[in-house]
Amino acid sequence: MLASILAAARRDERILGVLDYGSSSEGRADAWSDLDLALVLRDEAFDTFQQGWRTWAARLGPLLLAYEGGVGHPWTVYDAPGVPLRVDFAFHRASRADVIATWPNAPLSVEAMVLLDKTGGKLTALAARLVGQFLGPPSEAVAFEKVAGDFWYYLLRLHARLQRGHAWAARHDFNFIIVGNLLALLRLEAEATGHWRGMSSAVGIEEAITSRRLEQLESAIPAAGHDGLLEAIRSAARLGHEVCASVSGRLGEPWPEALAERVLLLYEGG
Repeated sequence: MLASILAAARRDERILGVLDYGSSSEGRADAWSDLDLALVLRDEAFDTFQQGWRTWAARLGPLLLAYEGGVGHPWTVYDAPGVPLRVDFAFHRASRADVIATWPNAPLSVEAMVLLDKTGGKLTALAARLVGQFLGPPSEAVAFEKVAGDFWYYLLRLHARLQRGHAWAARHDFNFIIVGNLLALLRLEAEATGHWRGMSSAVGIEEAITSRRLEQLESAIPAAGHDGLLEAIRSAARLGHEVCASVSGRLGEPWPEALAERVLLLYEGG
């Protein structure tokens, strides 16, 4: 598929470059990875290409899905033996290509990221600024303040949802907001923040934290029904309290401990 895309891009005068902004450019790809490809287009061709991108994509192989999802850029799925292949595209105007230098990517090399450059080396020079860049939080203290604040703020809001009887809203917030921030706190505690700006906190968490913390995290998986969800919330809150205290001690930074105590009492009381 990659060879087909590059061959099509070389023939197409509207396309000035193809860059891999995904896991494969960072050496993290495996048999289950997708392709994440940015196409740099001539300004005068950008609008028409974007309007007709599905037609262009259909020439590359048997399309099973082609749409613009919630992320705001085209996602496709191609038929392939065994498991269909996901190919994510992002289109950029050549006049705005400088944005490449701000991407949260750390490619292994320029060659791993720049698959095609018809700009006389401009794209290559921009990608070179990303090679080996630091993707951890610029400030652990600032990251801790934000993540700990979100964790306890949303746990308090979650209590309000439960009191209103909005069970599915509560479950959604727990699964996507509370657990997401808990995973980030665990990464801060483990000092496993190398891809903080470029990857979900959940990816590789099993290898990043201790077996004890992983066992505690498993207890925050909610079972069916109100009681199952409530027990998972309690487990997450207790773990979050432990981790916040641990990170605070290491960094010498304050955390909303008084609020945490109040929130724990709310959940322990049912």
